Order: sequence, then C-alpha cells, then structure tokens
Amino acid sequence: MKKKKIWLILAGLLVCLLLLFRTSIEDRFIPLKVKNIELMKLPSNRLRFPVNINASTGCDAVIQYWKKGSKDTLYSTVSYGKQRHQLYITNTVARTSYRFRVMLKKGKEIACSKIYPLETQPIYQATPYFSLERSDPSVDEELKNKYFLTQILTQPGSVVIIDRTGEIVWYEAFQKGVKVSHWTKDRTVLCIVGPEKIPSSGGDEIVELAMDGGVLTHFKKGKGEMDKLVHHEVRKDKEGNIYSLTFTKKLADLSSVKGKKKDTLNGDGIVLFSKQGKKLWEWSVLDHLDPLKDPEILKHKKDWVHANSLYRLENGDFLMSFRDLNQVWKIDFKTGKVLWKLGEKGDFTLDPKLFFSAQHYAHPVLNKSLMILDNGDKTHISRAMIFNLDTQNMVANAERIVALPPEYYTTAKGSAGLFGVKKDKFLFCLTDPRAFLITDMKGKILWKVRVGGDPYRVEEISDFRNPKPVF
Repeated sequence: MKKKKIWLILAGLLVCLLLLFRTSIEDRFIPLKVKNIELMKLPSNRLRFPVNINASTGCDAVIQYWKKGSKDTLYSTVSYGKQRHQLYITNTVARTSYRFRVMLKKGKEIACSKIYPLETQPIYQATPYFSLERSDPSVDEELKNKYFLTQILTQPGSVVIIDRTGEIVWYEAFQKGVKVSHWTKDRTVLCIVGPEKIPSSGGDEIVELAMDGGVLTHFKKGKGEMDKLVHHEVRKDKEGNIYSLTFTKKLADLSSVKGKKKDTLNGDGIVLFSKQGKKLWEWSVLDHLDPLKDPEILKHKKDWVHANSLYRLENGDFLMSFRDLNQVWKIDFKTGKVLWKLGEKGDFTLDPKLFFSAQHYAHPVLNKSLMILDNGDKTHISRAMIFNLDTQNMVANAERIVALPPEYYTTAKGSAGLFGVKKDKFLFCLTDPRAFLITDMKGKILWKVRVGGDPYRVEEISDFRNPKPVF
C-alpha cells in the first residue's frame, strides 16, 4: 500500500511537471494576439467604459483611444501579466466619436488589435453644465493636459472633473449632495457626501473613489468609529490617514447671560482616521473658547465660530479657518494647543487693510506662506491673499493680494489657490457668481468658466491623464 501511494504521488508530480512544461512551451511559441474584446456601456455612467480583453497568452495590456480625427492619443492604465484583463476607458466627453485599440506586450513582442469605434452618449445624471466664456491665448500652452475637480452640493449631487474647455471628462453621481471633494496624491477622489438637510456643507459619509468608479474607502456615521457628522473638508495626510472637520457639542453654564444652567454649545472639531477607519485623534474648538466672552453667545450657540477649512501641515499641525471669527488658527497636533491666530483680534500685528472676513480655503503655499480666499463679507470685495508670517516677532505682511471686480464678490464658500507650473497665477472658485477664474498676479482674467450649479471649491489636477506606457 505504501509503495502504491508513493507511485501515485510520483505520477501526480510527473503530470504537474508535464503540464508546466507544456504551458511554458505554449507561452514561448504561441503568437501574441488579442483573441477577443468586450466593450461594456454602463447606464449608471456615460463616460466610463469597462473593456474585457482576452489574450492568447499571459501578457501586459493597455488601451489606446482618441477622438475621431484627432492625433491626441489617450491611454488606460496598464494591466500586467495576465491572459484576461479588464481595463477602463475613462477620460472621454459626451456626444463624441472615439476610436480605440488594445495593445499587448510580452517581452519584446507587441501585438495590437484592430481599431474599434466608440460613441459616447449624453449624460443624464445629476451633473451641472460648464460653459467656457474666456480663454486668453497666453494660457493656452499652460492649460494643456490640465483638468479641474469640483462638486455639486445640492441633492442629487455629483463630483465632477472638467477639462480646460469646460467639458465633463469624469463624474460620479450620488443621490445625496457632494459637499466637498479633493484630488489625492494617489490619483483618487475623496469627498464628503450627505443630504441637504445637514447644514454647513455637512455630510454623513466619507467616500474615496478610484478612476474606474471603484469605492476604495467608505466611512459612514454610525458604522465603525465614525460617530459624528463631518463637514467642509476632507483630505489625506502624508501617511495616507484621512482627516476632516467635524461637529462637536459641549454643555456650558449660560445662566449669567440669560441662558440655561446646562446649555448646549455647537462648535467644530477635527477628526483623524486611519485608512481602515480607526479614529486616531480628535480635537474640539469648544475646549479653547470661553462662551461668556461672546456677547451674542445665545445667538451664536447653534453654530459657534463656524470652521470652514482644514489643512494638515508636514509637521502634523493643522491650519483651521473660522469664518465667523475672521481668523485662521494653527493647532499643535501633539498638545492640541492653539499656537497662534491670524486675522482680526488675532496674535499677529496686521495692517487693518489686510483684515479679511468670512474667509475660506486656508492653506500653505510657496515657502510656508499662508493663502486664503478673503470672501470680503465686510467690504463686498473678494480677494486672493498670501501672507508671510513672522512667528518670532508675530508680524504678518501680505506677499500678494489680488482683488476681484465687485461683480465677482462671493458671500460664502469658494476657494483661491495658486495655479500653474510656476505658481504665478490664481485659480478661483466663486460660488455666488458661479464661475471658475484664472487670473494673473495683477487680477487680469485669463480664463473663465461659467458653472450651472452650486460648487464649493475647485482644484487643479495635473496628473489626471494616464501616462503613455513604455511599450
């Protein structure tokens, strides 16, 4: 019996070796070619096309595609070392004729499929329209291969990427509104999603999407360690952790100002999650303010100081913007202490002409300078402002200010950031005028897109296109 078992094992091993040898021989001598291609059209997304590819043998695969009559070739990602591949055509515009083909590579051998047609259909999901109203020839070269990420807050909502002409090239529609979105270093889209009934650009979900529409991260209030709503901001830090603004509450004795002995204050906080959704750190502004020093605390207690942007610095500290205080704070991550406050009644000596109001999108630029969109609630003039902060002598000066014409005043929301390779231009999102602008450093409007929706912010994307593979 033992000898029989040994012979059976040896026979099995011999069969496996023969099969491996046969496969190796076939791989070596079977011509590399595309056996079949299946293009799928998804009713849920009119600009995203899965393509199933069956090759004659294990290989790498990529899709080339282009608008009919154009020489501008686009590429999918590359799928490596398989016989069956699924790739996505993603960077397209609606109502357009395309051509595509599949390229295969194994070692030095390359094979191509024949060229196939692809017709894109009109988008019927909840996406806004974008109209290019101006594009100065001086920015034509710089706008090549540039894309812009934005979102629609109203319900149903969407997160959208447009090209330089205002054409939608990628989107994801939601039943809820998309309150803010962010293009990550991983070439994914991170966003806050929530129904309109949640105030202050708030949401009950954090969703991260791949370009193929796959959900990479999904946190939802009430599930796991996300126990509070989030609002206004969601980003990744350098470790890949996800941070956001959140709502916080605290009981306070307001009886001395005709409030309750146990009155509820509603404020803002910071929450930091690991990639897996574990809560790593929390912070609340309510631990750093005295409500009795606010003469109108009974009026403000339902939304006290109103934080509207958050940015984590390289050293781990946070920049946090408070609309109703007209201030930006720097917060120490290790201790939770407020290191300084910039703005009206803040810690820096500041020329009153540089006071900002109802500001948004506080973030570092250039050599650790601080940039904001001054909405200009007190002046009705919206400005992009870059501050140089001397934290030794506690003096702040403006490195650059660009004031927009009165017709571009935006009462709330919006953003202003540096644009281009040289960072010598400004990119604005203006929610009330419903427009995206690129200006030079003197405020001359070089590019303008009219937005048929309610955007919160716009971000420049330089790496949206998949690079040409080395085939």
